[in-house]
Amino acid sequence: MGNSMISPPQADSVISAPLALSMIRLIFLLLFFGVSVSALAQQDDPLVRQRMIEQRIEAIVEGLDEEVELDYTTLFDVLDYYLERPLNLNKATAADLRQLYLLTDVQINNLELHIAKNGPLREIYELQAIDGWDQTTIYLLLPFIKVDAPLDFQRWTIKDVLEEGSHDLFLRYTRVLEEQEGFAPISEEELAENPNRRFLGSPDKLYARYRFRYRNNLSIGFTAEKDAGEEFFQGTQKNGFDFYSAHAYYEDKGWLRKAVVGDYQAQFGQGLTLWSGLGFGKSPFIASAKRSPLGIRPYTAVDENLFFRGSAVTLGAGKFELTLLYSDKKIDANIVSIADTSDTGLDQQVSVSSFQLSGFHRTNAELFDKDAIRERHIGGNLAYKSRKLSVGLTAMRSQWDANLERNLQLYNQFEFSDNENLVAGVDYNLVLRNMNFFGEASMSQNGGVGFVNGVLIALDPKLSIVALHRHFDRDFQSLYANAFAERSRPINEQGLYLGMEFTPARKWKVSGYADHFRSQWLSFLVDAPSSGHEYLLQLTHKPSRKSEFYVRWRKRNKDRNNIIDSPIDQPVPWEQHFFRVHAAYQVHENVKLKTRVEFTRYQLEGNPAENGFLLYQDIVFRKVMFPANLTLRYALFDTDSYNARLYAYENDVLYFFSIPAYFNRGSRFYAISKIRIKKGVELWLRYAQWLYTDRDVINSGLNEINGNTKSEFRAQLRLRF
Repeated sequence: MGNSMISPPQADSVISAPLALSMIRLIFLLLFFGVSVSALAQQDDPLVRQRMIEQRIEAIVEGLDEEVELDYTTLFDVLDYYLERPLNLNKATAADLRQLYLLTDVQINNLELHIAKNGPLREIYELQAIDGWDQTTIYLLLPFIKVDAPLDFQRWTIKDVLEEGSHDLFLRYTRVLEEQEGFAPISEEELAENPNRRFLGSPDKLYARYRFRYRNNLSIGFTAEKDAGEEFFQGTQKNGFDFYSAHAYYEDKGWLRKAVVGDYQAQFGQGLTLWSGLGFGKSPFIASAKRSPLGIRPYTAVDENLFFRGSAVTLGAGKFELTLLYSDKKIDANIVSIADTSDTGLDQQVSVSSFQLSGFHRTNAELFDKDAIRERHIGGNLAYKSRKLSVGLTAMRSQWDANLERNLQLYNQFEFSDNENLVAGVDYNLVLRNMNFFGEASMSQNGGVGFVNGVLIALDPKLSIVALHRHFDRDFQSLYANAFAERSRPINEQGLYLGMEFTPARKWKVSGYADHFRSQWLSFLVDAPSSGHEYLLQLTHKPSRKSEFYVRWRKRNKDRNNIIDSPIDQPVPWEQHFFRVHAAYQVHENVKLKTRVEFTRYQLEGNPAENGFLLYQDIVFRKVMFPANLTLRYALFDTDSYNARLYAYENDVLYFFSIPAYFNRGSRFYAISKIRIKKGVELWLRYAQWLYTDRDVINSGLNEINGNTKSEFRAQLRLRF
C-alpha cells in the first residue's frame, strides 16, 4: 500500500457545519425548554454568583495590558470560594483580604485599626465609616464578605472536615471543528520521510480537576490535561493525560501555619526574588502596581513548567514566620546535544539551548523536549509581620542537571547561561497613616542587582496616587521573578511609574498612569540602548448599579529596528494610540447589553501608518429564578496588520479565560450558556467562530486551516457534593 493515505482516527470525526449549528440550537433548547428546577432565592442562585465572579474578573482583565498572558485560575478559585462562604471581616486576616485583589494595604490597615478601637463590626453599613472605604469599594466587596460575631479560635476535628468539607469535580472538552493540517490524512511515504508532519493524537482537548476543600484550612486535589494533538491512553501517553498535577495543603493559626505536599506556588516580596503565579502590571486600578504576596499556595492551574513540585512549610511564632521550600521536578527544554560520559562515571551530559514553556507534546520533536532535564530548588523566606510593618528575607538556590548553552547574541549575552543560580533579596511593607511604602532589593549569583520601590498614598477619600521606581541590571538573573516591569522579565530596565485615581463626583471617576522606561543595553529587535513611555487616561461614569460607561485613551512609544533594508540596524521609534468607548447597561431586569468601539493606530517612524478597528455587541440574558443563562457576542474587526491588533476579554466556562487578538478582517461570534441541571450539577456549553473575509487560509504549519472559518466548541460539567 505504497500510495495509501493514512487517516488518523481523530481526523475522520470532524464535526460538520450543520452539526455545529445544531449545537447552537441545542443551547437555546436547553435554555428555554430543557431544564426544570425549583425556584431559587437570588442570593443563593449559582448563576447570580457566577456572574459576580465574571464581573470581577472582567473588571481586572479589562484594565490590564491584554498582551501580557496571565493565569487567573488562582483568582477564580478565591472568588468562587468566598462567594459561597463569604469572608467574615471580624475574623479576616490581612492575607485573607489581599486575596480578593480589591483592597489596598492602607484600607486593610484602617479596617484593623477601626476594629481595634471600636470593637467588632456590627453591621455591614459600618464600613462606610472607615477611612478610605468608599462606596465603590464596598459595593465590589459585598458579594465576598459578611459581618458576623468573631468566634474564638477553635481546633477543627476530622468530624468537622468530613461534615463541612466540599468536593468539586470539573470535566471539560474542547475541539476546533475545522480540520487542521496536523490532523489531515497523509501518505505513509510522507510520514516516514518527515515524522513531525502530523500530530500524534486527536484534536480533542480534555481537562479534569477534582478538589476537596475544608474552609481555608485544608485542600486536596488533582488536575489533569491533554492538549489537542497529544495522545491519550495510547502510544507515548499510555498513562492517559499528558499532564498531571496534585497537591495536599494545610493551613491554620498555630505554630504550623502552612504546609503543602505536591505542586504549589510561592510568592514573596514584590516578586523580584521569588514569585510564581498571578501578578498584575500597569492598569487604571493603580493598586495593582503593588504585589500582594500570599506565601505558599496550592497549585491548581495547567501551566506545565512554571510551578514548584515537592514540599513547603511555614512555621510561625508571634510576629515571625519562617517558610522553607524544596522542589524537584523535570521540565521541558530544547536539547542541543547529549554527550556520552560513561568513562567518567556519569551516564551522559545534556546541553540545552533554552527552557521550553509551551507545554505541547504533539509531535515526536516536541516529545523529545518533554521532561528533558531536572531542576531543583531549595529556598525560604524569613519574615517579621505586624499590622503596620513587614520585613522579609528571601533566598532560593536552583540547579539543573544540564548545561544551559544559549544561542548567545550581542543583545542577550548577559542573560543566565549556567546550570546553577542563587538569588537573594530583602523586602519591606510599611503603612504610615494614609501612606503605604513597599519595595524589594535582590541580587543574583553573578552580582546582578534589581530593586523596586514604591509608595501608595490616599491623599483624600477622592484621590489616591502611586509612584513606583524600578531598576534591573542587564545581568540580573532571577528566573522565578514576576516583578512590575515593562517586559515579561525584570532585566535591563529602569523606569518610573506614576498612577492616579480621582473621584470628582459620586458617579464619576478619572484614572490613569504615566510610565517612562529605558534600557541601557540592547534588546530583542533593538540593536542599541533604547527608551519609551506609556500613558493611559480613563473616564468612567456609573450612573447606577445597572449601567457603566467609560472612555479610554492609551499611548505607547518604544524603539525597534527599522524594517527597511539597511546594512545597519538603526533603531527608530514606533508609536501606537488606542481609543476605546465602552458601555454596559441594563435594558431589562433579565437582559444586559455591552457595546464597545475601539480604534488603534500604529506607526514605525519612516513607514506608513497601520490602523485597526473593533466593534462588538454583547447580549446577556440572566433570570434569577431561571436555571440557565445565555451570553452572545457579535464582533466586527478590520486591521491593516498584526501590529494594529486589538484585544477583548471573552466570557467562557468557569476556570477558563480567553483574551484573543483581533487582526486582519472579519467577524467573530460566540454563544455561551450555563445551565443548572440540579443542585450541585452545572453544565456550560460554548460555541465560537472566527470568519475572515480577507483570506482563505488561517494560521500556518500544522495548525493551518484551509478555509476562512475557525470554529470551536467547548463543554464543561461541574459536580459539587
